[in-house]
Amino acid sequence: MALKPARLQWSENGDLESLDYGDVYFQRGAGFAESDYVFLRHNNIPARFAALGAQSFGIAELGFGTGMNFLLTAARFLEHAPPDAQLVYASIEKHPIPAEMLAQIYAQFTAQLPEAAPICGEIIAQYPPMIEGFHTLLLAGGRIQLMLCFGDVADVLPQISGQFDAWYLDGFSPAKNPDMWQETLFPLIAARTKSGGTLATFSVTGHMRRALKALGFDVQKVKGFGIKWSMTAAQKTGIPTPVSAKKHIAVLGAGVAGCGAAHALARRGHAVTLIDARDGIAQETSGNPIGILYPKITAEPSAMGALHAHGFCYTRMLCAALPVASWRASGVLHIDKDSDETLRHQKQVENNELPAEYAFHDADGLHQPMAGYLSPPDLCAALVSSLRVTRLLGRQAQTLSHDGTAWHVKDAAGNDICTADAVIIALGNHSAAMTGAEWLPLQSLRGQITYIRPTPRSAEMAEVICHDGYVAPPVGGLQYIGATFQKEPVSTPDIRSEDHAENVHKLNKFLPQLGITMDDVAGGRTGYRATTPDKLPMAGAAPDMAALLENFADVRAGADTAGRDIPALPNLYISTGYGAHGLSGAPLCGEMIAAMISEEPLPVPAALAEALIPARFLLRDLKRKKI
Repeated sequence: MALKPARLQWSENGDLESLDYGDVYFQRGAGFAESDYVFLRHNNIPARFAALGAQSFGIAELGFGTGMNFLLTAARFLEHAPPDAQLVYASIEKHPIPAEMLAQIYAQFTAQLPEAAPICGEIIAQYPPMIEGFHTLLLAGGRIQLMLCFGDVADVLPQISGQFDAWYLDGFSPAKNPDMWQETLFPLIAARTKSGGTLATFSVTGHMRRALKALGFDVQKVKGFGIKWSMTAAQKTGIPTPVSAKKHIAVLGAGVAGCGAAHALARRGHAVTLIDARDGIAQETSGNPIGILYPKITAEPSAMGALHAHGFCYTRMLCAALPVASWRASGVLHIDKDSDETLRHQKQVENNELPAEYAFHDADGLHQPMAGYLSPPDLCAALVSSLRVTRLLGRQAQTLSHDGTAWHVKDAAGNDICTADAVIIALGNHSAAMTGAEWLPLQSLRGQITYIRPTPRSAEMAEVICHDGYVAPPVGGLQYIGATFQKEPVSTPDIRSEDHAENVHKLNKFLPQLGITMDDVAGGRTGYRATTPDKLPMAGAAPDMAALLENFADVRAGADTAGRDIPALPNLYISTGYGAHGLSGAPLCGEMIAAMISEEPLPVPAALAEALIPARFLLRDLKRKKI
């Protein structure tokens, strides 16, 4: 859903005012000093950063506003934290400031905090569209993960998974923004605070302080900053949980799914061994020379729509952060093929109240201005460029065995390829051949794309056009059209002339003005997509099938599965089933699995993570009494 952007103005006396709440964002001329005093000093942030080892530190914030607290925190993190530490900063904001306005504000901020200038530039370059959801930005070479959670705090906070070391409660004053301080939020905050974690806020409202005390916080009223008499500082009682050591993870499969997971793990300091039977990365479906990156929009709220919105924004952010040289934000046009599709496109935009920067509909069809195209092999290469990623290519993993401590990845002869603390299976259609994943209900879809030599008309194309297939603008003297969809078992990826004819026929049916003929065909490529019965990928822990069938036997008789722990194989994860939309799903799911392994907050809403669990198909078959 679209958001209502913040309405703000600079007053005549120099205050930055919110027109929505009738309050100022910070005390005039003392914004960074106030942020430092209230939030950093009373959470003891610089000292805690300096004491970090090669671990992550999590901060959650209610009220991103201008990002002033974040900028100061990021600057102090880069100043005090050791080089192998990571910062995870999640901030909830109902009314985000548009990027162009934020850039103007940051021009003033950098005069006061020059060391934040690079971070300011990266935020603007990666800034997400004005749509609800969790938006991850990777800053300072990936050392800092900023998770902007756009939406109402009452909706967003329950969807945040994981715990944090510190909280900044920085909404507008309780009198002017009561929703940010409602009592129902404090149990959610407490549940997401680590033992020994801290909290700071300028507010001293009584119901907040009483609620925090009842939830196990030691609450103190202390001297406030500037004209404010007092503020609140609190610490959750209990002994801090020991920090988990960095792990060695084997990632099976060097396509977009495997490379996305490898990048997310290496960025967190884990050692990664990337294993693939082919002699190079991105050799199967991820080896297509061009991939179209766009979000699939659903007319009604759905897990599919949520995955595509989050995944599209995440991959687009990666293209800026890595960067990916082949990325072109050309825009994508989905033409209206008939009146039914016209109505469907209109509903997609209207029902979701989408901003025009993200999607709009006109006489030509559905436009997605932020979408575009890139080379999937280029993306994969950028994802696994870290020195923490060791590539074992030309080695086919055949079986997995667990000795009670570690996983052993073995080849067909039973020889160890590597030993790892955790394994991620990201082998596309071949995932079901691996130990612990034999039950996966994967379906194979053959697809062939066609290379064409541009015609005078097609050479003028500036955006991707989708119809029953797609055609991209020229790249390196060729254009790419496609693609076929055939339900076939995985076989030798041969090139079929009838498939080229099908691709050309579909193109000419909707875009005859381009003048493409079979004489323009210059080659092609075939791959086998892996998909699932519900068209959603599988991303998450691999279930222990035997234990699940035993523990959930009552599901056959109608018992509910909600809230019950699903037994999992130790440190084994699955990432597969992305179909034709790996670019807008697989990198984000790799990030999600890496967060699970690292015991960090998830970069997606809890409901979306739940919708993607691999065990859902086993639970479904139990309900249907198929197993």
